[in-house]
Amino acid sequence: MIPSRQLAARPGQVLSEVQQEGAVVITRDGVPCSIMIATSAATLVDDIQELVFARARKAAAAIRKQAARTGSARLSSAQINAEIAAVRKARRRTPRRG
Repeated sequence: MIPSRQLAARPGQVLSEVQQEGAVVITRDGVPCSIMIATSAATLVDDIQELVFARARKAAAAIRKQAARTGSARLSSAQINAEIAAVRKARRRTPRRG
């Protein structure tokens, strides 16, 4: 872990460590606040895509966990379709602004 002050004071040293380690955690007041990962011009697009996919997996896991906690994971297809129909019907009755 690297304090944000060290990143500000010695960015070259921190970047060297990122290249050597592959990734480092940046902290603010001792609390993790970001992750720096190594990349290159050749792998930049793939690296960004991996990060986007990882965030999507994390979001999907959170949604599944919430669905299990609230009981909505046990809804049948018919119940889900009825809920969708009710929301769509309510939207048609509400005048749109704009």
